Amino acid sequence: MRVTVLGGCGAWPAAGQACSGYLVESDGFKVLIDPGYATLPRLLELATAAEIDAVLVSHGHPDHCADLNPLLRARALGDVRPPALPVYAPAGALDAVLRLDNARMLAGSFVPHDLEPSRAFEVGPFRVDTWALPHHVPNAGLRLTGGGKVMAYTGDTGPADALVDLAKDADLLLAEATYPEEVPEEDAPYLSTALGAGRTAAAAGVARLLLTHLWPDTPPEPALAAAARSYSGDLAVASGGVTVLL
Repeated sequence: MRVTVLGGCGAWPAAGQACSGYLVESDGFKVLIDPGYATLPRLLELATAAEIDAVLVSHGHPDHCADLNPLLRARALGDVRPPALPVYAPAGALDAVLRLDNARMLAGSFVPHDLEPSRAFEVGPFRVDTWALPHHVPNAGLRLTGGGKVMAYTGDTGPADALVDLAKDADLLLAEATYPEEVPEEDAPYLSTALGAGRTAAAAGVARLLLTHLWPDTPPEPALAAAARSYSGDLAVASGGVTVLL
Protein backbone atom coordinates (compact mmCIF):
# COMPACT_ATOMS: atom_id res chain seq x y z
CA MET A 1 0.00 0.00 0.00
CA ARG A 2 1.28 3.47 -0.93
CA VAL A 3 -0.14 6.61 0.69
CA THR A 4 0.69 9.98 -0.88
CA VAL A 5 -0.26 13.24 0.80
CA LEU A 6 -1.67 15.78 -1.65
CA GLY A 7 -2.24 18.33 1.09
CA GLY A 8 -2.76 18.62 4.81
CA CYS A 9 -3.87 22.18 5.59
CA GLY A 10 -6.95 22.66 7.71
CA ALA A 11 -9.64 25.23 6.83
CA TRP A 12 -8.00 26.78 3.74
CA PRO A 13 -4.85 26.10 1.68
CA ALA A 14 -1.78 28.07 2.64
CA ALA A 15 0.37 29.50 -0.18
CA GLY A 16 1.76 26.64 -2.26
CA GLN A 17 -0.18 24.07 -0.23
CA ALA A 18 -3.47 22.19 -0.41
CA CYS A 19 -6.10 21.11 2.08
CA SER A 20 -6.79 17.51 3.03
CA GLY A 21 -6.23 15.02 0.22
CA TYR A 22 -4.64 11.58 0.17
CA LEU A 23 -4.02 9.12 -2.66
CA VAL A 24 -3.99 5.48 -1.53
CA GLU A 25 -2.79 2.82 -3.99
CA SER A 26 -2.60 -0.96 -3.93
CA ASP A 27 -2.37 -3.46 -6.80
CA GLY A 28 -2.77 -0.63 -9.31
CA PHE A 29 -6.07 0.52 -7.73
CA LYS A 30 -6.21 4.22 -6.82
CA VAL A 31 -8.45 5.61 -4.08
CA LEU A 32 -8.66 9.35 -3.45
CA ILE A 33 -9.55 10.26 0.12
CA ASP A 34 -10.89 13.76 0.83
CA PRO A 35 -10.42 15.92 -2.30
CA GLY A 36 -10.16 19.22 -0.41
CA TYR A 37 -9.31 22.67 -1.74
CA ALA A 38 -6.39 22.73 -4.24
CA THR A 39 -5.80 18.97 -4.21
CA LEU A 40 -6.71 18.28 -7.84
CA PRO A 41 -3.64 19.98 -9.42
CA ARG A 42 -1.42 17.94 -7.10
CA LEU A 43 -3.32 14.77 -7.90
CA LEU A 44 -2.91 15.35 -11.63
CA GLU A 45 0.86 15.37 -11.19
CA LEU A 46 0.54 11.71 -10.13
CA ALA A 47 -2.40 10.37 -12.14
CA THR A 48 -4.99 11.44 -14.66
CA ALA A 49 -8.53 12.12 -13.53
CA ALA A 50 -9.64 9.00 -15.41
CA GLU A 51 -7.20 6.80 -13.47
CA ILE A 52 -8.90 7.38 -10.10
CA ASP A 53 -10.92 4.29 -9.25
CA ALA A 54 -12.88 5.49 -6.21
CA VAL A 55 -13.29 8.48 -3.90
CA LEU A 56 -13.90 8.38 -0.14
CA VAL A 57 -15.01 11.57 1.64
CA SER A 58 -14.91 11.74 5.42
CA HIS A 59 -17.30 14.70 5.71
CA GLY A 60 -18.84 17.58 3.81
CA HIS A 61 -16.70 20.56 4.78
CA PRO A 62 -15.17 22.09 1.62
CA ASP A 63 -11.58 21.75 2.83
CA HIS A 64 -12.26 18.00 2.50
CA CYS A 65 -14.40 17.78 -0.63
CA ALA A 66 -14.39 20.98 -2.75
CA ASP A 67 -12.10 19.58 -5.45
CA LEU A 68 -14.52 16.76 -6.14
CA ASN A 69 -16.18 19.25 -8.48
CA PRO A 70 -13.20 19.79 -10.82
CA LEU A 71 -12.34 16.09 -10.64
CA LEU A 72 -15.81 15.18 -11.90
CA ARG A 73 -15.64 17.93 -14.53
CA ALA A 74 -12.36 16.52 -15.80
CA ARG A 75 -13.96 13.08 -16.12
CA ALA A 76 -17.28 14.30 -17.58
CA LEU A 77 -15.89 16.79 -20.09
CA GLY A 78 -12.73 15.01 -21.27
CA ASP A 79 -12.38 13.57 -24.76
CA VAL A 80 -12.91 10.03 -23.47
CA ARG A 81 -15.30 9.50 -20.56
CA PRO A 82 -14.17 6.84 -18.08
CA PRO A 83 -16.65 4.63 -16.23
CA ALA A 84 -18.75 6.32 -13.55
CA LEU A 85 -16.64 7.01 -10.46
CA PRO A 86 -17.80 5.42 -7.17
CA VAL A 87 -17.97 8.21 -4.57
CA TYR A 88 -18.56 7.32 -0.92
CA ALA A 89 -19.54 9.96 1.67
CA PRO A 90 -21.88 10.41 4.64
CA ALA A 91 -25.48 10.92 3.52
CA GLY A 92 -26.00 14.48 2.26
CA ALA A 93 -22.35 15.48 2.75
CA LEU A 94 -21.78 16.29 -0.92
CA ASP A 95 -25.03 18.11 -1.66
CA ALA A 96 -23.41 21.55 -1.69
CA VAL A 97 -20.41 20.68 -3.85
CA LEU A 98 -22.57 18.78 -6.33
CA ARG A 99 -24.84 21.83 -6.68
CA LEU A 100 -21.93 23.81 -8.12
CA ASP A 101 -22.83 22.38 -11.54
CA ASN A 102 -25.98 21.57 -13.45
CA ALA A 103 -26.71 17.93 -12.71
CA ARG A 104 -26.88 17.20 -16.43
CA MET A 105 -23.23 18.24 -16.87
CA LEU A 106 -21.99 15.63 -14.41
CA ALA A 107 -24.61 12.99 -15.17
CA GLY A 108 -23.00 9.58 -15.56
CA SER A 109 -19.62 10.73 -14.25
CA PHE A 110 -20.08 9.30 -10.75
CA VAL A 111 -22.15 6.91 -8.66
CA PRO A 112 -22.89 8.11 -5.09
CA HIS A 113 -22.80 5.74 -2.13
CA ASP A 114 -23.68 6.61 1.48
CA LEU A 115 -21.08 5.79 4.11
CA GLU A 116 -22.91 4.06 6.93
CA PRO A 117 -21.07 4.05 10.28
CA SER A 118 -19.97 0.62 11.48
CA ARG A 119 -20.77 -0.96 8.11
CA ALA A 120 -17.76 -2.38 6.23
CA PHE A 121 -17.57 -2.60 2.46
CA GLU A 122 -15.13 -3.52 -0.29
CA VAL A 123 -13.67 -1.12 -2.84
CA GLY A 124 -11.12 -2.63 -5.23
CA PRO A 125 -8.51 -4.49 -3.14
CA PHE A 126 -9.46 -2.63 0.04
CA ARG A 127 -11.78 -3.44 2.90
CA VAL A 128 -13.12 -0.19 4.32
CA ASP A 129 -14.39 -0.01 7.90
CA THR A 130 -16.06 3.15 9.16
CA TRP A 131 -16.70 4.85 12.48
CA ALA A 132 -18.98 7.81 13.25
CA LEU A 133 -16.74 10.38 14.94
CA PRO A 134 -17.76 13.72 16.52
CA HIS A 135 -17.43 16.85 14.40
CA HIS A 136 -19.54 19.88 13.48
CA VAL A 137 -21.10 17.76 10.71
CA PRO A 138 -21.34 13.97 10.29
CA ASN A 139 -17.79 12.64 9.96
CA ALA A 140 -16.62 9.14 9.14
CA GLY A 141 -13.36 7.75 10.41
CA LEU A 142 -11.97 5.38 7.79
CA ARG A 143 -9.83 2.24 8.11
CA LEU A 144 -8.50 0.76 4.86
CA THR A 145 -7.08 -2.76 4.86
CA GLY A 146 -5.32 -4.18 1.82
CA GLY A 147 -2.40 -6.48 1.11
CA GLY A 148 -2.03 -7.21 4.80
CA LYS A 149 -1.55 -3.51 5.63
CA VAL A 150 -3.80 -1.03 7.43
CA MET A 151 -4.19 2.72 7.12
CA ALA A 152 -6.51 4.53 9.53
CA TYR A 153 -7.78 8.09 8.99
CA THR A 154 -9.73 10.17 11.49
CA GLY A 155 -11.18 12.81 9.19
CA ASP A 156 -11.89 15.73 11.57
CA THR A 157 -12.96 14.68 15.03
CA GLY A 158 -13.19 15.62 18.64
CA PRO A 159 -12.08 13.27 21.41
CA ALA A 160 -13.68 9.82 21.16
CA ASP A 161 -13.03 6.39 22.63
CA ALA A 162 -13.64 4.92 19.17
CA LEU A 163 -10.39 6.43 17.88
CA VAL A 164 -8.34 3.67 19.50
CA ASP A 165 -10.51 1.02 17.83
CA LEU A 166 -10.17 2.82 14.49
CA ALA A 167 -6.38 2.90 14.77
CA LYS A 168 -5.75 -0.44 16.52
CA ASP A 169 -2.41 -1.92 15.32
CA ALA A 170 -2.53 0.19 12.13
CA ASP A 171 0.59 0.48 10.00
CA LEU A 172 -0.27 4.16 9.53
CA LEU A 173 -2.55 6.53 11.42
CA LEU A 174 -3.39 9.76 9.62
CA ALA A 175 -4.74 11.89 12.45
CA GLU A 176 -6.29 15.34 12.52
CA ALA A 177 -4.23 17.63 14.75
CA THR A 178 -5.51 21.14 14.14
CA TYR A 179 -3.93 22.48 17.32
CA PRO A 180 -0.76 21.34 19.12
CA GLU A 181 -2.06 20.94 22.68
CA GLU A 182 -5.42 22.61 23.28
CA VAL A 183 -8.51 23.24 21.18
CA PRO A 184 -10.42 26.49 21.83
CA GLU A 185 -13.38 25.83 24.12
CA GLU A 186 -16.10 26.32 21.50
CA ASP A 187 -14.53 23.70 19.21
CA ALA A 188 -13.19 21.32 21.85
CA PRO A 189 -15.85 18.60 21.24
CA TYR A 190 -15.25 18.68 17.48
CA LEU A 191 -11.53 19.01 16.74
CA SER A 192 -8.32 17.35 17.94
CA THR A 193 -4.78 18.13 19.01
CA ALA A 194 -1.40 16.67 18.18
CA LEU A 195 -1.11 15.79 21.86
CA GLY A 196 -4.31 13.73 21.63
CA ALA A 197 -3.21 12.13 18.36
CA GLY A 198 -0.01 10.97 20.01
CA ARG A 199 -1.93 9.45 22.89
CA THR A 200 -4.27 7.64 20.50
CA ALA A 201 -1.37 6.31 18.43
CA ALA A 202 0.40 5.03 21.54
CA ALA A 203 -2.72 3.39 22.97
CA ALA A 204 -3.53 1.76 19.62
CA GLY A 205 -0.02 0.45 18.96
CA VAL A 206 0.30 2.33 15.68
CA ALA A 207 3.51 1.82 13.68
CA ARG A 208 3.52 5.30 12.07
CA LEU A 209 1.72 8.55 12.81
CA LEU A 210 1.13 11.38 10.36
CA LEU A 211 -0.34 14.57 11.81
CA THR A 212 -2.65 16.38 9.41
CA HIS A 213 -5.10 19.31 9.20
CA LEU A 214 -2.71 21.67 11.02
CA TRP A 215 -3.88 25.29 11.04
CA PRO A 216 -2.51 27.02 7.90
CA ASP A 217 0.85 28.79 8.18
CA THR A 218 1.62 27.29 11.58
CA PRO A 219 5.03 25.66 12.09
CA PRO A 220 5.09 21.86 12.45
CA GLU A 221 7.52 21.74 15.38
CA PRO A 222 4.99 22.39 18.20
CA ALA A 223 2.68 19.70 16.85
CA LEU A 224 5.50 17.18 16.53
CA ALA A 225 6.76 17.95 20.03
CA ALA A 226 3.27 17.59 21.51
CA ALA A 227 2.64 14.22 19.84
CA ALA A 228 6.09 12.95 20.82
CA ARG A 229 5.28 13.43 24.51
CA SER A 230 3.29 10.18 24.43
CA TYR A 231 4.15 8.55 21.10
CA SER A 232 7.67 7.25 20.45
CA GLY A 233 7.13 5.72 17.00
CA ASP A 234 7.67 7.03 13.47
CA LEU A 235 6.19 10.54 13.49
CA ALA A 236 5.81 13.28 10.85
CA VAL A 237 3.48 15.99 9.57
CA ALA A 238 1.38 15.33 6.48
CA SER A 239 2.55 17.92 3.98
CA GLY A 240 2.14 17.81 0.22
CA GLY A 241 4.38 15.23 -1.43
CA VAL A 242 4.97 13.05 1.62
CA THR A 243 4.71 9.39 0.61
CA VAL A 244 4.50 6.41 2.94
CA LEU A 245 5.05 2.85 1.71
CA LEU A 246 3.40 0.22 3.90
